[in-house]
Amino acid sequence: MKKLVVNFRNAVGKSQTWSLKDPDTTKTPSQIKTLLEKFSGLNLFQKNGVRSYETLVSAKYVETIETIIFTNE
Repeated sequence: MKKLVVNFRNAVGKSQTWSLKDPDTTKTPSQIKTLLEKFSGLNLFQKNGVRSYETLVSAKYVETIETIIFTNE
């Protein structure tokens, strides 16, 4: 499984992580960055009056490989 993992800074400078399962990997890095910058500008998420995703820091794809050891089926 592949995920897009994005790091932001919140309004008080603390690190905030957001992830998306099964992202569209056909987008270029530039397109992804543009979309994530728009996302951060929407001001949708706040906790105790502090914007959660204020400044985009980085983004990466993370792949998880699952290996079944056994199953009881």
